[in-house]
Amino acid sequence: MPMLQSSAICQSIDRRTRLAWTLAVLVLAVAGCTGLGGSPAPTPGPTTTPGPVRTAGELRLLLIERLGPRWYCDPDSFPVSRDEQQSAIDRYDEMVADADTFRAVAAQLGIDPAGPHDDAEKLALYRRWKVAASIPLDPIGDGRYRFDYLAEPAPGASEGTRTAGIVDERGTITVEQQAPAGEPICPICLDRRSTIDTPAGPIAVERLALGDVVWTLDRDGRRVPGTVIALGRTSAPRGHEVIRLTLADGRSVTASPGHPLADGRPLAVLRVGDALDGSSVTAVERIAYDRTETFDIAVSGETGVYFADGIPLGSTLD
Repeated sequence: MPMLQSSAICQSIDRRTRLAWTLAVLVLAVAGCTGLGGSPAPTPGPTTTPGPVRTAGELRLLLIERLGPRWYCDPDSFPVSRDEQQSAIDRYDEMVADADTFRAVAAQLGIDPAGPHDDAEKLALYRRWKVAASIPLDPIGDGRYRFDYLAEPAPGASEGTRTAGIVDERGTITVEQQAPAGEPICPICLDRRSTIDTPAGPIAVERLALGDVVWTLDRDGRRVPGTVIALGRTSAPRGHEVIRLTLADGRSVTASPGHPLADGRPLAVLRVGDALDGSSVTAVERIAYDRTETFDIAVSGETGVYFADGIPLGSTLD
């Protein structure tokens, strides 16, 4: 009989123990669902506080800051050196007209964009503005822009870094491609609207094909037929300038400042009154290029000279 009582007591204790454990598990489960008890509720992952909305001009300056000094075709170094101070004065109205980038540059330099600005301020503004203005930003919607940026080489390096991606109006940069890259190819070619003289009449340079017949010069300076043996097109960076050259006899051609004349001199060295191809120069105007590409051809023959809008030119192509 005592053994039976002992067994009953053990069974009663086992039932109470199981009940206690069951209640404990239920309490923990409820605490986990409600956030009460010893286990803390899950915490959210890290979040990024969005920055202020930026203009396209401010985003250009941001790319320079984040990706490094820009490697580009400086209009005051290419194709011939120019006085930056004089350029700052000559292009001051153009800077002001580019209001978005101009205001961003002025703010970065701590200069009142409303002016007036003395020559030293114009130079400081110009030096930063011309770099920013050269950066193309292609809007793709929702406050986002696609960019293609070439940064200068690091000290001691020969190659820069080319970065392509997307930047949004909050300043978030998404890099899609990044790789070493060589020196930028600065356009020294023709306006795409230029026409090339051919035996069949003028033809737009962008419509020519390999093997087409065009006029060239022989060693004695006579017009003779030649054929197109190479075609070239070069992307023109934002802010690229071209020269519109006008002669006294009415001929006029538009090309990059570095494009060679028949004697090898670049267009940029010509001045009003200079003699050229039996006429004289009456105007040499620097104008903003409103197209995305420049063009050139190479022709067969003894000189490689061809005629663009009636004016003999050399080729930039090997």
